[in-house]
Amino acid sequence: MNHKNPDVDRFDDRLAAVYSRTENKEQQYDEWAKTYDSDLLDDLGYVAFREAGEIFIDVVPDRNCRVLDVACGTGLAGEYLKQHGYQNIDGVDLSGKMMAIARQREAYHATWQHDFTGPADLNELYDAVLCVGMFSYAIPKISDMHNVVNCARPGATCVITINGAAWQELELEPEVYREADLNGFTIEEIRKARYIEKEGIDSRVLVITRKREHVLT
Repeated sequence: MNHKNPDVDRFDDRLAAVYSRTENKEQQYDEWAKTYDSDLLDDLGYVAFREAGEIFIDVVPDRNCRVLDVACGTGLAGEYLKQHGYQNIDGVDLSGKMMAIARQREAYHATWQHDFTGPADLNELYDAVLCVGMFSYAIPKISDMHNVVNCARPGATCVITINGAAWQELELEPEVYREADLNGFTIEEIRKARYIEKEGIDSRVLVITRKREHVLT
């Protein structure tokens, strides 16, 4: 298979549209916001937020830590963490309309908007980061992962999912380790987990430790 042109058309049309698009993704997610939960949960068997949430709970047991939910969408992962005792969670997403729905779940102290193709401007770093569903076929790319990890304080843990179909077709594992080497974080383990069951898509869940401040070169 041509790794630069993966066959995303084999997936459900809603997923294929997301996986193939590199422009106007904010608008796309804004337009999808109203039916996003029912489409993913009811139609497609989306379980990634629970799978990654369970791993996060395993590796970040401190319920009092400050958590950033990156690509929070409509708040499914944040709500899952809150249900399991985490009380200090912020959410960030590309789509303002997705976050408007997320705020209704009352899982977040604050929400803010960012696309993570560039660095986030933070006054204070977080104790832990969870990122579910952002890294897939299109953008942000693996080479943008440091923008997520750099939201965590040095020594903190980040749990980041990668679409398993993209992982295999685009041969992303070497890119992940290259990104870690270049940007001062360590991939402690990679776990295989469920993702979108009715589409036959699994995930790779990266457990990462940020080692040092990122220095631009």
